[in-house]
Formats: sequence, structure tokens, C-alpha cells
Amino acid sequence: MKGNPLYFLRFQLKHSLSGILLSLAFALTSCQTTSQAESPAAKQKALMADQKALIRNSLDTGHPEQALRSLRAMLREFPDNASLYNLMGLTQLALKNPSRAVRAFQTAYKLDQQPSSALNLSSAYIASGDIGRALRLLNGLLKETAKNHYQYKERIYHNLGYAYVRQRRWTTAEHWFHEALDENPTFFPSHLELARLYESTHRPAMAVKEFRRSMDFCHVCFEPVQALTSLYMKLGHQTDARRMLIQYGRMDGVAAADKTKATQLLRLVTTSDLKRRKG
Repeated sequence: MKGNPLYFLRFQLKHSLSGILLSLAFALTSCQTTSQAESPAAKQKALMADQKALIRNSLDTGHPEQALRSLRAMLREFPDNASLYNLMGLTQLALKNPSRAVRAFQTAYKLDQQPSSALNLSSAYIASGDIGRALRLLNGLLKETAKNHYQYKERIYHNLGYAYVRQRRWTTAEHWFHEALDENPTFFPSHLELARLYESTHRPAMAVKEFRRSMDFCHVCFEPVQALTSLYMKLGHQTDARRMLIQYGRMDGVAAADKTKATQLLRLVTTSDLKRRKG
């Protein structure tokens, strides 16, 4: 089964209103006077926020090397900033360097002891294939957050599900994805991974339905469109695939790069459909 912890982290960064998974917001101290608002400390915080925004943009546009250069410079100046290490972990995942991502997230978690950093670390453990450490961390986090009334438990449940997917423990993984969706029915990543699980366990009708559900909660995301196109092609439903890709390409808010990917995929589907009809 294909899966992408980096995609999950990037989804959280781009689409979560709370931004809990990656604690990247650098809150400015509230100021009562104009002179306080323009203090050197406030200016430095604002500058850091701008630099982080540029780094996130580099990652979102597929330029992790650029993000890496910026982060190295920032960490020399701010070596104890947990949010920078969280960004570094995300960058290392984008560079397909999960062992470095683990180290960055470990440092972030050591600095801030926040559930969001622990979740990032668990994703890096999964990406590196260290499922045992991921499960120990997540189960410990589950116990800890139960006492502290952590309000985003679906993210812990989701990572537990994804970890069990990597172990091919389908029933347990399915349980945790359902737990995540019971906690938050709009949680796109769990809909997406549950759909993949259904496809891998030979339940195509359920997979189609769940891919569609994932698209309901992230209209502009290309990954479920790509995955459902592939499933439609396996099922011989080229017409459904073409219709979906055309609708996606016309949708407002879809990134230009994703529209290009959808157009290219549409050409492949159309060519395959023509060959099938001629044959």
C-alpha cells in the first residue's frame, strides 16, 4: 500500500486551522502601545514569521533544497527554536532523508515537549521504517493526552492507523482510522488512507466511496484524484475517471501544478480508453 507521511504533514500545515501538527506559528507578544509594537523583539519575531512563511512556500512548491539553506542559516542564529526544528524535519522528509528528519523532530520534541512535535516525530519514525518506536511513542502520547484532554486526538489515531498499515496489520489499522474519523468525520488524511486500505484488501467499492469522501473534505487535493483515477482504470471505469479529472481541472482553487498533472493524467486515460474501445 502506498502512503505518504510527508503528504500528511504538508496537508496539516496547509489545511489545518489549528496548525497543531506543525507548531510553526510564532505568536507575537500583544502590545499596548505603538512603541512597544515596534520594539526590536517584536520586529525580530515578525521577521522570523516571514522567513518561516518563505520556507513553507519553498516546500509547497517543491524546492526543499532552498528551504534547507534558509533553515541552516536560521538555526545558527536560533539554535533552541523548536518550530525551526519541526520545519527542518519536514524539509528532510521532502529530501527523502528520514533519519535526519527523525533527529530534527527529536530535537523539537526535546525542546518543547508538545504533542504536535511528538506526532511529527512518530511520522518520521514511520517513514524511516522504525514502526516499533513510532507505536511506543504514539501509545505513550495517547495515555498522556488522555490525562491532559488533548483536543486533536484524531491525529494520534491516524498515525497509529498508518503505523499498523506499514506492518500490514489491516484490521488494527482500519480500527484506528475509524477512531480518527469518529473523532473528526472531516479529517481528510484518514479518509484517504482508509480508502487505500480498502483497495489493498480487495474492497474496491468501499475504496471508491472512501476516496470520494476524502475529496469532499479537500476539494483541491490532487493525491486522492490520482489514486481514484488509478483504481477506476483497474476497474475498467475509464469514463468515470475522465469525468472526474475534467471536473477537477475546472475547479477553482486548484494549484496550477496540480491542474497540469490532472491534464496529463486525463490524456493517459483518454488514450487508454481509445485503445480499449478499438481492441
